[in-house]
Amino acid sequence: MKKLCSTMLLLRNSVLRVWRRELYAPHREADVSNSELGSRAEKLLAVMRHVPSAVVVVTTSDGVRKRGVTSSSFASVSLTPPIVFFAIKMPSRMDNLLTVTRKFAIQVLAETQSDISKHFSLKVSVEDQDQFAFIPHSVGLWGLPIINGCAATLQCEADSEHCVGDHHVWYGKVVDAISTNQTPLLYYARSYRTVGDYAFMKAFEDVTLATEDWTHEAHIRMAWNYLVKHGKQEAVPLIKYGIQNYTEQNKGKIKNTYNDTITVFFIHMIEWAIQQFKGRPHTFEEFLQANPQLSESKLIYQYYSPHALGSDTAKKRWIQPDIQPLP
Repeated sequence: MKKLCSTMLLLRNSVLRVWRRELYAPHREADVSNSELGSRAEKLLAVMRHVPSAVVVVTTSDGVRKRGVTSSSFASVSLTPPIVFFAIKMPSRMDNLLTVTRKFAIQVLAETQSDISKHFSLKVSVEDQDQFAFIPHSVGLWGLPIINGCAATLQCEADSEHCVGDHHVWYGKVVDAISTNQTPLLYYARSYRTVGDYAFMKAFEDVTLATEDWTHEAHIRMAWNYLVKHGKQEAVPLIKYGIQNYTEQNKGKIKNTYNDTITVFFIHMIEWAIQQFKGRPHTFEEFLQANPQLSESKLIYQYYSPHALGSDTAKKRWIQPDIQPLP
């Protein structure tokens, strides 16, 4: 009888353990439909588009092969010891080489290096393709390729790694770290941005931007940010309201009053230049460098006479150019 009771007690405890495990266990992915998982992924993606992230290129070499890959999943984990991590999609030639070398350099790209980000995000088509053939670089510790002109560079030994979903997460112990005065490149809302854009746009929208900083180039930067982020249809009213609000709040400090024709003209010219630049990742600095004509406030006089621009009608609403049509 005692033996039977003992057996029943063991059986009961076993059943209770299973019951508790099922009751308190996290919801299993196997119980979630594919449509629900897809919905969760879309919601996460929508949220992460609003989270600015640094853009880094991770490089490694085994002495013969050199590889690099762009990653926006990068962060510091620990200061003591100094550990950072990055994540890359697998499978990939880069991931395979990392498992051999277990050493890598993480380059934090500068605001003018969006083309380098794009270059290292492209899939390597053949095994012996030299990704660094046209990329200025030097050689660092353990023969690692170090890209020139970056905002910062970390040279690391692999500490540990693990797989999460379709990504391989690498943790690196920092052996050497160098930073410069370069402004880092950021990725936000499907576009490359800079820290300067965030500070500038916040100051503009909060009307805390100093009037001496409200230059012609500042007008162009503000309009470019809105156009890139929202598209022309949504950006136009934001740009117009922003200029009118800033002018109103700084009445007495700003000489010029709002002119709708001037505003619409430069919106058109910026949008036209953006379309010519389409397909190329860019920051405002790169955009302006490629379109230096936009830096000239007198550009508008190639299309409008001073008489036309000075009219009350031009100030209140957009009028057609009286010298030559817009591009």
